[in-house]
Amino acid sequence: MSKDGVSRKDFLKGAATGAVGIAAMQILGGCATGPRGITNSADSIRGQGEKAAGGWRTPDAPITKVSRTVDTDVLVVGAGNGGLFAAAAAAEKGAKVIVLERNGMIGTGREWIGAIGSRAQKAAGIDIDKNEIVNEICRYASHRVDQRLINLWAEKSGETVDWLESVAKDYGVKVLVETDAGKETGGPYHPYKIQHNLQNDQKAVESTQLLKDKLGKMGVSILLETPMVQLIRSDKGERRVSGAIAKSKEGYIRFNARKGVILATGGYSNNLDMLGCENPIAVRSCATTASHSGSRGDGIKAATWIGAAKDEVPTVMIFDRGGLPVGEKTGDFSKGNFLHMGSQPFLKVNTKGERFCNESVPYNDIIHAASLEPGDNYCMIWDAAWREQTRQFHTIGCSRLQPSPSGSKLLLFSEEATAGFHEKVLMPAHIVVQADTIEELADKLQVPRDTLAATVKRYNELCAKGNDDDFGKEAYRMLPLLKPPFRGAHLAGQLLCTLDGLRINTRLQVLDTENQVIPGLYAAGNDSGGFFADNYPEYLPGLACGRTITFGRLAGQYAAD
Repeated sequence: MSKDGVSRKDFLKGAATGAVGIAAMQILGGCATGPRGITNSADSIRGQGEKAAGGWRTPDAPITKVSRTVDTDVLVVGAGNGGLFAAAAAAEKGAKVIVLERNGMIGTGREWIGAIGSRAQKAAGIDIDKNEIVNEICRYASHRVDQRLINLWAEKSGETVDWLESVAKDYGVKVLVETDAGKETGGPYHPYKIQHNLQNDQKAVESTQLLKDKLGKMGVSILLETPMVQLIRSDKGERRVSGAIAKSKEGYIRFNARKGVILATGGYSNNLDMLGCENPIAVRSCATTASHSGSRGDGIKAATWIGAAKDEVPTVMIFDRGGLPVGEKTGDFSKGNFLHMGSQPFLKVNTKGERFCNESVPYNDIIHAASLEPGDNYCMIWDAAWREQTRQFHTIGCSRLQPSPSGSKLLLFSEEATAGFHEKVLMPAHIVVQADTIEELADKLQVPRDTLAATVKRYNELCAKGNDDDFGKEAYRMLPLLKPPFRGAHLAGQLLCTLDGLRINTRLQVLDTENQVIPGLYAAGNDSGGFFADNYPEYLPGLACGRTITFGRLAGQYAAD
């Protein structure tokens, strides 16, 4: 899942030590004081190399001395999903391509890929109305988006997956589409059968590893540990972006890009200054992060410094899997840990022991509801029958605990891995607690025991009745808590990525604050905007990655042309 090249194995290893993503950091921002008691640490800001005064929008001084100059046709900034697809597309058009990457390795491929109209979907008998899904995406964002961009994804995403399939077959890898999403698996929401993934006979496969090999054969240079720091834009004529300055071990290098520069640096979810200023509510709502370590906002910063426009509405992807130790507060990512089972629709209560919303909502929605509750977190309660109950819940996407009947090998956590991680990591960390009675569990969770006992009693009665009179959760997910031992955990958000990016048109060209094209500059993935607002529609599995690779590929084609 990580753009910086962290494998799932390394991710879980980090989780076991309480170091998920950048869990050792506090996201405190470049603003003087955050809301509701979030106070910034100047030391942490300086430690990230950001300007403690002035914030991220203040441009760095222009760099005039460089150690050398390199010429290319297309310069791609970021070697993750969007960047590698862009590089491959430009190279296929005959362009000379150089890719710059901040980290010491390329990004790992996001395995959940959302698309419409692919060969795999057609072979599975899946026919999706493009207009229906486009309008659903717009509706979810209160239409604070550019529908033309969403139309573009709907029209070109299937073609992009088909191209990936043609690459994958040379490596003994195939594309599979998961077919068990539908109205019966989404609660009050309607999931669509858009999720694709790559796999061979043994396991799921990451697309970026295949593309790295392909790019090497095509003569594309990938320069690691070479972050872009500034864009070069002429102050004359059409004021074209003609290249960028990057920093390497030998000093600053000037890259001249004859055809264009493509920004695909992954957004700003790992930039403390930017995130704290742009989206303090997201900081306040989270207990941990799986943010990409390379997502420092390099592309968005450099573009806005030369006049580019950025989405005004801060939007992040948050999962309901941030386990919080009992007694700790949100907003400090160093103490939380990954509780994958948090996305299961078990009984969930606020810190007063009361239900506060339908538990069967998309991953991030309950985080938003909890931001209105005391302490910005809540508790999930389950019993010894959790395995059987999660099978009946039948969640989709990355929340699965059981494999898809479609034959997909893509599974982030199995039942066995979940059980082991709880007992070996989360229980010793006091994130998951266990008791023989609900009252004792309430004491261990530090919530009012009488209130929690009454809530559980009421919930069990509604389960027996077969109708959730209080919050409308679907009947098949109303399963009682009867079998001890009982377990519980405090939950908050797990931050994945930012989704508010640079304004672009349908040729992936970056726009300025007057809505005019900045010639020579393109953006894709989380560096690009206009596609999401306020929230991410989690019940459309793979949509973010599907947009990233589709727009990355198109940006490469358009820049090369």
